Amino acid sequence: MSPLIQQLHAIEGLDAISHWPLAIGWWVLIACALLALGSALWLLSCRLKYLKSWKRDALKRLDSLERNLSLSTSGETIAFLSEYLRRIAMRRFPRKECAGIVGDAWLKWLKEQDPKQFNWTEKGRPLIEIPYAPAHRDLPMQQIKELIQAVRYWVS
Repeated sequence: MSPLIQQLHAIEGLDAISHWPLAIGWWVLIACALLALGSALWLLSCRLKYLKSWKRDALKRLDSLERNLSLSTSGETIAFLSEYLRRIAMRRFPRKECAGIVGDAWLKWLKEQDPKQFNWTEKGRPLIEIPYAPAHRDLPMQQIKELIQAVRYWVS
């Protein structure tokens, strides 16, 4: 053994390093982490409230539309529903994906995106024809109610 190693001996009287109380740097780090977590939870809460609010408003509007439905307002109801469905689609999907689609392609896109597989290509035809017709023709009330129900499902 070398003479230097023989000179080494244990230092007595030193306590082990304590894990508590933490140094000031750790307290600052914990405070920042808690602040970030609190902010993230608050933002998530605001986002959820915002999403629920537009859905709640849309459902109220659809209920009102269905309550006030009559033969004399059927054309205006379909025109409003056509525009409102587009707004709902742009809320649920990226604007690029759905804003520029018109006519039969719009109905086909609706059918592809609808998890309930409502037959938009056939039953949704009034949505693309009636708003642009010179004189609104009367539609069967049941058909309009089916469209309102399909749009209601889209909201939720």
